[in-house]
Amino acid sequence: MKKSAFDDLVAAVRSDDSARQEYAANKICSLKDPVSLSHILSTLKEDDPLTQRVMLWALRNYSADLDYALYLSYLSSEDLGVREAALMLFIDGGQVAVDTLVTGVSSPDMATQYASVQALGQFRAPAAIPTLISAASSSEPDIREIAVMSLGIYHDQVVVPTLISALSDLPAVRLAALSGLRGRQLTQNELSAVANVLTDEREDIRAAAVYVLDALTPGRLTADSSPYVRRALASVTAEVPVLTELCGDPDHSVRSVAAESVRKQKLNLEDTLLPLLSDSVPGVRRAAASALGNSKRPDVVPALIACLADPKPGIRAAAAASLGNIGGEAVIQALKEAANTNNPILAGIIKNALTTAEAKK
Repeated sequence: MKKSAFDDLVAAVRSDDSARQEYAANKICSLKDPVSLSHILSTLKEDDPLTQRVMLWALRNYSADLDYALYLSYLSSEDLGVREAALMLFIDGGQVAVDTLVTGVSSPDMATQYASVQALGQFRAPAAIPTLISAASSSEPDIREIAVMSLGIYHDQVVVPTLISALSDLPAVRLAALSGLRGRQLTQNELSAVANVLTDEREDIRAAAVYVLDALTPGRLTADSSPYVRRALASVTAEVPVLTELCGDPDHSVRSVAAESVRKQKLNLEDTLLPLLSDSVPGVRRAAASALGNSKRPDVVPALIACLADPKPGIRAAAAASLGNIGGEAVIQALKEAANTNNPILAGIIKNALTTAEAKK
């Protein structure tokens, strides 16, 4: 493309006309000829974030011909759009781009180091793992944090020892490590290291450890001082005594999550759930009403029918859905009466529940 035509497109990108902007940006990003590459590189040097974004996107068509070291600085741009465009450029660059980022981790410029480590975390390329493991022992806390966070994205078990070691680092690094450990198969020693974090002074770190341990979390955490931690416990535990205790927790959010866990696990804890139907917090009543949908006990039906008169539509909907799952003549009659509501969404839910109940006859 001739320089004059290219300059006209750049002017259109910078205009206030969104339609012209979009057309010009798409046109520039479709260029692939060598002459246009020189125009793109020249324009990229201009200090305008919008223009830089478009040029970086356009460079993706020339990935085989680029010296990626020239574009490292854009990964740490103050403009989010520029950073995202630069990241996509590197991701398209394959091994050459990975090698450049590995070199960038050793840069004397901290911003380049940070951006390189962060970008390597997005690649999921095995070649990046050794560099990230090395960066996780950097003297700079910010570099260690982003390195550990980036390692957490990789599913390779080789990263686990580094994540475990990071549990003794600064709080932000510990949180990043726990996030990366979540959902992994850990050895007994690794699980013990995570369990030690349950005594951390920070509640968010203790809660993050709960999510890593999952169902292996000890029930003694029902006594933890933080509702945040007890709520995490309620979401992962499979122990009936623990769930029963948490359903009576002083904090309403814990009670709600505990009741929701009972529903998900299809546990029959009617004696625990029925009192929650009269809880002062609507969210707890709704969770309890939903959790009772698997019950076979006769006394659950009248309790749920009573919920059809609750002032909160969400609770009436949850009760209706549970009643539909239970079925029976009393349920069908109650749902027919409850369907006469001016709330169209609620009416639809109740009618669906009624259809479900009638199908059980």
